[in-house]
Amino acid sequence: MMETVRSNRDTQPSAPVGIGWKGWLRWGWRQLTSMRNAIIMLLLLVIALIPASIIPQKRQDPVLAEQWIEKNGIWGTILDALGFFNILTAPWFAAIYILLFISLVGCIVPRSYTLYKDIKAGPGRVPARLTRYESYRSTETALSEDEALETVQKNLRGFRTRVGSGTLSAQNGYLREAGNLIFHMSLLGLLIVFGLSQAVSYRGQAIIVEGGTFANSVLSYDTFNRGILVDEESLPPYRILLDEMRPEFYEDGAPSAFAADVTISEHGETRTEIIRPNEPIVVGGANVYLSGNGYAPRIRITDSDGNVALDEYVILPDITQTYISTGVIKVPDVTSGPQLGFQATLFPTAQEQDGVIISVNPDALNPVLVTTTWTGDLGLDEGVPQNVYFLDTENMEMVTEAIGEAEVGVLTTSAVGQSAEIPGGYGTIEFVDLARFAALDMRYDPTLGWMLGFAVLGLAGLATSLLIPSRRVWVRYENGTLHAAAIGRKGDTGLDRVVSTTLGLKEDS
Repeated sequence: MMETVRSNRDTQPSAPVGIGWKGWLRWGWRQLTSMRNAIIMLLLLVIALIPASIIPQKRQDPVLAEQWIEKNGIWGTILDALGFFNILTAPWFAAIYILLFISLVGCIVPRSYTLYKDIKAGPGRVPARLTRYESYRSTETALSEDEALETVQKNLRGFRTRVGSGTLSAQNGYLREAGNLIFHMSLLGLLIVFGLSQAVSYRGQAIIVEGGTFANSVLSYDTFNRGILVDEESLPPYRILLDEMRPEFYEDGAPSAFAADVTISEHGETRTEIIRPNEPIVVGGANVYLSGNGYAPRIRITDSDGNVALDEYVILPDITQTYISTGVIKVPDVTSGPQLGFQATLFPTAQEQDGVIISVNPDALNPVLVTTTWTGDLGLDEGVPQNVYFLDTENMEMVTEAIGEAEVGVLTTSAVGQSAEIPGGYGTIEFVDLARFAALDMRYDPTLGWMLGFAVLGLAGLATSLLIPSRRVWVRYENGTLHAAAIGRKGDTGLDRVVSTTLGLKEDS
């Protein structure tokens, strides 16, 4: 009977043999710092920012964001839990941002060291057999070895050369790799500046009625979005007085130009400026843009007890091509009875056509205000933030009248200087005056210059890496014959010409 003897080689391991945790870490680091993955993460970062332009962000408009969440039910709740309403502070966005940052650093550092070594070392040795290269030529010469190599060296302008014993090696394209590194360094710089911008910048919007003043404080903004390092109590002090809003229209009523005449009070000095679309002015280090304009009728509401419950200019923000403007009027401070709300529409140049009011011109040639009345609870006493330009009618009822079998809202029509009874006996509404408003957008970002600098530097580096070729040329002198070969990147069609030029030959010879 034979006995089988097993050696250690035949013994099966008790556990699978792998590369180990150190090997996995090295593999993961190589994947993370590969240029391919850096580009993928850069694309992911851009894609991650797309929802911010579609879904309202809490930092910019918390009221609209909460309304969006409530309106979309379970989907709104899910997106809110995932951070889609505050993308810039979402953990998954921070993970992409940090991984991209690490990837770029991991790409730049070793490649910079490699470039440094290549520049320091100079062109490499000449291969033993040049005939194996596709771009190869040879020519006989009557010159001596030294004279021939000296002539070749003169022909290789723009190349870094090294002359050996009967050989010459040359290389160019160092700027190509340097341009590539500059491009990636610029991306890294843009990432750093972008993160810094989110911390030190602020942006706000404010609407000013003609004759009104805006003071640079958080309470004066309609919306205000700031970075975490911005101190709300230390905003630069200045005031903007809207002297006049001047829109201009073509004969067909289409808008042609807009200008806001303002008076700026800053550092104890006063100056006048004109703000036009895409032509901002600089106040307190911030760019002030003219982002919109429209009408603001002055409304006086007298309640049923004879007390003035409201007397102010009301912004009508929703504007059509012919400047028919709509908005809401909220009257919470009535002496007695339910609170009042109005949905208002202004017709700048009103005309009646087939029993319907229309506007035939965007200028206020015959302004008429039409309102519908709501009564009930405006929801302002609950302490929940509310959009001042939106009328929440959930706990309100429209004052209606019967027309046939249908109940429709009662329309109240007023011209400038006229007063009308509020339907239902709730008092009077008076269209006192009409002014224009200007919507201003204030943006402070001290990193814009750095962003522009890195962007220009990145484009320059990218152009350099794409346009400058990287080539190596080798020359050997043997018994009165010059042999030359060249290599470059795949698809380089100029190698044969370089070889011919190196040997002093015509390209078609």
